[in-house]
Amino acid sequence: MIELRLKTALAVAATFAASAAFAQMTPAPQTSPQTTGTVQAAPQGAPSTSSSDPLVQKRIDDKAASDEYKARKSDAKAAYKDETKAAKANRKAEKKEARAKRKEAMSEQGGPAQTPSSEGK
Repeated sequence: MIELRLKTALAVAATFAASAAFAQMTPAPQTSPQTTGTVQAAPQGAPSTSSSDPLVQKRIDDKAASDEYKARKSDAKAAYKDETKAAKANRKAEKKEARAKRKEAMSEQGGPAQTPSSEGK
């Protein structure tokens, strides 16, 4: 369980490092002529995906990275919950089997079997 979390964290960190290195090496796309001091309006309130301003581009890239991280985090959390649920179900089944075996052993002996909690009393 901890190993799964560690692997997931390392994979996310490696992905972010690779995307950061790629983002630094790749120049911003130039889709419109350079304008200074003007703001481009995005259609329907969506953020502009291309900008000549490096700070705006960084903000857009950071938002995309944040969204990707949140998606991976929610997937990892869902997988962890599923794994925990399965482990609880297995433990419950094992306890039920052990209880049935103890009960059967007690009925064969004709009396209550000694349990670790009642031995010292």
